[in-house]
Amino acid sequence: MRRKDREVTDAAALRAIVQACDCCRLGLVDEDGVACIVPLNFGYTEEDGQPVLYFHSAREGHKLTLLRKNPVVGFEMDTGHGLLPGDRAEDYSFAYRSVMGRGTVDFLQEPAAKRAGLNCIMAHYTGRSDWTVSDAMLGATAVFRLRVTDWTAKEHKAP
Repeated sequence: MRRKDREVTDAAALRAIVQACDCCRLGLVDEDGVACIVPLNFGYTEEDGQPVLYFHSAREGHKLTLLRKNPVVGFEMDTGHGLLPGDRAEDYSFAYRSVMGRGTVDFLQEPAAKRAGLNCIMAHYTGRSDWTVSDAMLGATAVFRLRVTDWTAKEHKAP
């Protein structure tokens, strides 16, 4: 990381940034080597000390085709945006907090695992993780997990 003064190394601070984010963008690569960026709702947890992100989608589509061909992905999320004004144009800056990383996706098949993943997503947005998910919804929904292999975080705030 070039700007070490903005790097977030404290694990609790990094998790706080993730919790404040409302969108996670997955970076996928198609068969022609072209990048495809997909914004998704997500849930965050840790399993055996490893960061894990959960996602859901329809059962078919371009992103799932790409994920099945190459489950290694990059991701990015950000929050805390705000203009930091200055007296001169070059003094202006922008506040943000962001997390970037990569990992490997696997698709959940077992109903209990899919329910747990969906409840993790719901907990991220509602604070509740005790939702009832119908069998019909489980059958119509793909749920996949991203096991994070590495990540970094940055923060730039007002002085």
